[in-house]
Amino acid sequence: MDEQPAMTELIADELRLIRSNVPGARGGITATSDGLLLAQDVTGIEPTQIAALVAAMHAVASRASLSTDCGQLREVITRGSDGYLAVYAAGGAAIVAVLGASDMNVALLNLQARKMIDRIAEHAAGLTRRPPPGPAAAEAVSAAGPGAPGEPGQPDDGDAGGGEGAAPLPARRPDEG
Repeated sequence: MDEQPAMTELIADELRLIRSNVPGARGGITATSDGLLLAQDVTGIEPTQIAALVAAMHAVASRASLSTDCGQLREVITRGSDGYLAVYAAGGAAIVAVLGASDMNVALLNLQARKMIDRIAEHAAGLTRRPPPGPAAAEAVSAAGPGAPGEPGQPDDGDAGGGEGAAPLPARRPDEG
């Protein structure tokens, strides 16, 4: 367990670096693809809520990118009337979001973020999701077929359509046709 606090502090250091190196960057968070907060460098907002929203945004953008043959999502940037929200994929285990003022230089952010994202992905590499042990997990992976997301050795594309932890669909009775 000593590894977890050290990892989150290293990630928080990276978030502080982006804020200090990019004029207009207001802060950032790092979350898991499930929306759990890993580290944060924000003030004035609730980071756990932002982590959940950013994970949902990442999942939808990932699915859209794959469905339109654009490949694996790297980033999605939202511009609002009062600033920017940039969301970056950081390996298979983490998502990084950077909040910026409306005058933030997005090109400079993207340049600086590339280095930060690579380091955060390295720090968070041990956080990849695995099915819980037991027969139900083995059946779920087998039912999904070979090469399915969540199967050991396969990438998790942030499936927005349910995925791990989603409630299973009820089975149909034979007379329901």
